[in-house]
Amino acid sequence: MWWSIVGLGGSCFVTSTDKKTALKGYQVWEDGELRALCQHDSEKVLAREALIYKHLGEHPHILRCYGLEEVHPGVNSLRLEYAPFGDVRSFIKKYKAAPLGKGARLHMALDTALGPSHILKMGVQHCDLSCRNLFIFDNYRVKVGDFGGSLIQGHDELKPSVYEEAAYELPLRGREFRNRPARKRELFALGSAIYEIMAWDPPYEGLEDGDIEKMYAAEKFPSLEGIPASHIIRMCWDEKYRSSDEVVEALKALIASQDELNVERCTKEQ
Repeated sequence: MWWSIVGLGGSCFVTSTDKKTALKGYQVWEDGELRALCQHDSEKVLAREALIYKHLGEHPHILRCYGLEEVHPGVNSLRLEYAPFGDVRSFIKKYKAAPLGKGARLHMALDTALGPSHILKMGVQHCDLSCRNLFIFDNYRVKVGDFGGSLIQGHDELKPSVYEEAAYELPLRGREFRNRPARKRELFALGSAIYEIMAWDPPYEGLEDGDIEKMYAAEKFPSLEGIPASHIIRMCWDEKYRSSDEVVEALKALIASQDELNVERCTKEQ
């Protein structure tokens, strides 16, 4: 049944029939019939993603994975936790005219940073962190997913197959493309994800990838004027943080200061 298809990526469909778990695969089989298929066989990519989810283990800000599942002889899909509100970017587009309050967005940004904090500690490089690969749950909690192109430190057989989208990609800054530090790539992308959540708009939305790359190469980034958490975003873009833990602590401090300010305002009003 076509209603079971809830998402489509570059090489996989995402389906769900119970809205509790989802299947990610390159073929959709229902009632013994092939309903849809992608052009390319994604068995290796799915196996790689299953391996990385297993390596990461369970974490409150990582999409839960239940492993590979054979949907037809020789055809596997990945069984994942179902995200009831979809990905963050689609959510932002859907509610473009009615953004969430600053407090809710700050907590989304904190969740977004907590995921990569665990990922990096486990020696994993996501390689394509963006709001396309962040998923929303009840109370606007955010979890990181889509590890099909990710790398595990020390696993030479896992070769990089994807890179960040242009607005999330660390500029060269005198380095060779493949020699950019993995951690700084992840932290730069984290800054862009936080920007997208706080600005309620992707960085340089509407510009072609080549134009964004030229802007970044010239150290021209989206304006942060009036954007909450602007100093945190800027430090991510400027490669000032050494770890995502520092981003987490900065966001926690900002949230605490906002909470104190709100309490003070309420006290004065009373």
